[in-house]
Amino acid sequence: MMGSLNADSYSENENFLNSSTDYNSSEENVSLLGTISSRPYPQPEEGRTSFPGAVFIVVNACIGAGLLNFPAAYASAGLRGYTSNEVMLVFIICSLLVLALCADIKRSSTYQDVVSSMCGPRGRVFCEVCIILYCFGACITFLIVIGDQMEKIVQSMDHSTNHSTIFAKRKFTISLLGILILYPLCLPKRVDFLKYPSSVGVFASLYVCVVVVINFFIRKDKSDFNPSFDGNFSWTSVFAAIPTICFGFQCHLSSVPVYGSLRNRSIRNFSGIVLTASGISSLAYILAGVFGYLTFGYNVCPDILQTYSAKNIYVTVARVMILINMLTTYPVLHYCGRLAVETMYKSIKDMEDDDDDPYERRRRFIETTVWFSLSLILAIFLPNIHVVISPIGGLAAVFIFVFPGLCFLQFIFKHSATSERKRQYLTAMSLVFIAIGAFIFGSSVTQSVMEDAHLVPPLTTCHAPN
Repeated sequence: MMGSLNADSYSENENFLNSSTDYNSSEENVSLLGTISSRPYPQPEEGRTSFPGAVFIVVNACIGAGLLNFPAAYASAGLRGYTSNEVMLVFIICSLLVLALCADIKRSSTYQDVVSSMCGPRGRVFCEVCIILYCFGACITFLIVIGDQMEKIVQSMDHSTNHSTIFAKRKFTISLLGILILYPLCLPKRVDFLKYPSSVGVFASLYVCVVVVINFFIRKDKSDFNPSFDGNFSWTSVFAAIPTICFGFQCHLSSVPVYGSLRNRSIRNFSGIVLTASGISSLAYILAGVFGYLTFGYNVCPDILQTYSAKNIYVTVARVMILINMLTTYPVLHYCGRLAVETMYKSIKDMEDDDDDPYERRRRFIETTVWFSLSLILAIFLPNIHVVISPIGGLAAVFIFVFPGLCFLQFIFKHSATSERKRQYLTAMSLVFIAIGAFIFGSSVTQSVMEDAHLVPPLTTCHAPN
């Protein structure tokens, strides 16, 4: 998911010392990987992030707009979506630990640094291109969610409003809030001031889970079907739910900076953080997905909140909280994407990060304007968040599986002095990760194109009441 990316995860790279000296890994990894063939690396200053703080950051990075799409994903996969969720979670946790292990090699501070240190400059360029596309797609998703929530909020404020007027339409609300609020927030060089307001996403998402569960028990007209033995099941529909799971659990871009800032930086400590955060996120997704699916069945909308009436006061509160979260998260994702663009530009021009660039402000204005305008135009004309989540969920699979698999493969051959048999086992595991990520990316993009071209029927039928 996508939840929000930590703004500091990229800005920290400007001040972090990235030495080319190899790091001597701790003894806790020796049992699986053998000894690490490298020179000792001087220990950096101790980080400041505590265990609870790190858990909160990772959960905040996970839970976000993807939560709203989980009931529709479960509707497409049936209750087998729960099994898919848990199986994917095992791979996701393993990939997070792989990133932490590879980050120790050169004390990398960002996801790109890990890829660069393990896969070289070309790997870094490919990674930055994927980050740009992912952040851009996430920004489009946030704009669509903003429009959906605002449309229902306007209806709840004035029941006499003619819903056919322009003021109650999603296109108008997206444009209004985007131009008046989002665009000015995206212009500053740094977005550190949004670090705390964007954290409201955790509480907003947990509140949405509570609302979905409560409405299941108090709603009188629940869907009349047996979800466990539904005859419309197919493996194609199960695979269609995988991108949503990947989008929802994608916290890997933020995990490396979190690991680097830990007060007690170790794989063992980070494992506890990952397990705790993944458990909280998984519980939230399962509750929202299962109970939203059981309440509405195949009538659920891609955005679960759209399936509820505008007159429901508790759902209206949830919409307001999600709206605030999206308004503060969009600039953070834009900043991450813009910084990746800047990094590629400076690399092409052979510029250093600390170069005095007189054109930086002009270039930042142009980049921000183009980014915002294109995302706004696409959000206005795209019908729902599923259209965007499907392809960027495939990109999330690249961050979760492909890059960690490539990094681990390089780690095995360059830094691990283990036995030949164990090396073969670890190599096979790396190749499995890469293959899974490539398959999910290809299938999600193909499914998205086929749905957009109306070559396959929609997996759910959205019935959004007024």
